[in-house]
Amino acid sequence: MKKSLKLMIAIFAVVVFANVTFAQIPSYTLEVKNGVLVDANTFKFDIVFTHTDANVWETAGWQYFFRVDNAFFAGGTVTYGYDSSGGNAVSDLPVAFRPRNPQNVVQGSFRELRLAANSLPGTGNGLIIPQGVPTLIGRMKLTSSNPFDINSGNFIIRDSCESPISLTRTKINIYDQSDLLNKEVTRCANHSVDFNTVLPVELASFTSNVNRNNVTLNWSTAKETNNSGFDIERTLAGTTDWTKVGNVSGNGTTNETKSYSFTERVNTGKYSYRLKQVDFNGNFEYFNLSSEIEVGVPNAYKLSQNYPNPFNPSTKIDYDLPYDGKVSILLYDISGREVASLVNEVKTAGYYTATFNGANLASGMYFYRINATGTGNNNFVTTKKMVLIK
Repeated sequence: MKKSLKLMIAIFAVVVFANVTFAQIPSYTLEVKNGVLVDANTFKFDIVFTHTDANVWETAGWQYFFRVDNAFFAGGTVTYGYDSSGGNAVSDLPVAFRPRNPQNVVQGSFRELRLAANSLPGTGNGLIIPQGVPTLIGRMKLTSSNPFDINSGNFIIRDSCESPISLTRTKINIYDQSDLLNKEVTRCANHSVDFNTVLPVELASFTSNVNRNNVTLNWSTAKETNNSGFDIERTLAGTTDWTKVGNVSGNGTTNETKSYSFTERVNTGKYSYRLKQVDFNGNFEYFNLSSEIEVGVPNAYKLSQNYPNPFNPSTKIDYDLPYDGKVSILLYDISGREVASLVNEVKTAGYYTATFNGANLASGMYFYRINATGTGNNNFVTTKKMVLIK
């Protein structure tokens, strides 16, 4: 949802360098993206830089000047600064390259927001920006004493080619691969930023509970706008291979507190979970569970009743193994004849689920038996019945 408040501008500059080590006509895109109205009085946005030159660029210094109509702030007193929360924010920038002296200056009917970074003494200290890779080079936060009016006024990056040229202009200095400081890359155009008035989902809480191998996630929202729902994603702790494991529908638009829950069975291991909140426009935002989930090893052998029961044609059987060992689960008909083998292999200790499809069997009562031989002469044998109805 937070991504639905997008500030998108595309700014292209064409510069011919005196020291022609870049392409003759290098170009770049400077974008203001991911505008987030965190609450009525707090607004954040990202500054993203992408170039299309064949060489690698390294930033050597910058300054940004934004001009914002006073109507945007609804007459409030504004605090303007660098946002240090979240990934790729100020803590991820090289120390010598972190912005300095953010300013908020009233200029008649508009305000000028200023931000500059120290110029670097040499190469190797700036941000490396490969060709075609959008790189976050600034995350800003505005705080106003009055609620923002995002439907009023313009939000403009100051033109670097105004006539007469002023010092209050956006510019970026870069090094090339030969470690030569080239002329500043500047742009020539004013572009208003379009605001989407949809407010984000405000998450109030996100917690978890583990019972055996059942993981339950609970979360609540303080308010929602245009909320289609939440995808639940899981990955093994320490990895980034996220898998969608479920979805819970949202409540659209509401100012009331809403509660949600999701439960699933997992095998023994450590896991990380996150919510992918999606609005009806396809915009999304991630919320990560603050701690890892750990599912341990069972304390005892267990064979659960199949579910559903009666069934047609498929059913599932949960079983717990406190020890490593050989496991078999066989299915018998009412006469005692073996009709299927569900499991027949060596397994490590943990929680498991076997799935059986009885499409090829006749309706009736059947019996399933587990025979587990664990380490240290720990054996387990038990039988349960199931009913297939077609």
